Amino acid sequence: MAGLTLTLEPITRERFAPFGRLIAFSEQSPDERFEVLLTEDAQPWRIAVFRVRQHKAERLECHPGSMESFEPMAGAGILLCAEPHTLHEIHAFLLDTPVCLYKGVWHEVIALSQEALYKITENREVSSQFHPLEHPLGFQIQNIE
Repeated sequence: MAGLTLTLEPITRERFAPFGRLIAFSEQSPDERFEVLLTEDAQPWRIAVFRVRQHKAERLECHPGSMESFEPMAGAGILLCAEPHTLHEIHAFLLDTPVCLYKGVWHEVIALSQEALYKITENREVSSQFHPLEHPLGFQIQNIE
């Protein structure tokens, strides 16, 4: 991945669909007050707070048996994602809206601010796999005139 350049993408339903779901009401929700977006019958789950201070990604991780939500609480960050069988096709999303990753999606979060905080929800017992990146991925914000 030498010389890899990623374009920071906004998180929209369509762009994020291969990796997971936005945590938001759908256009066709039958109830204007309540909508179940995803369920997991096989495992109990947990809620945690995730603090991100690294500004470069050196690896991607995935959880084959658990979906995982990321809900912004403070700061700013980038969510890197790759589909289960396409590790070389990494997408970078500004993580400014709550999302839920599907099982097996490769991902990493890096901070744009000094630190970023996220509420995460996942299975209580989570197995993880890791894939080291050939070159660390970082981001530099440039002014466009």
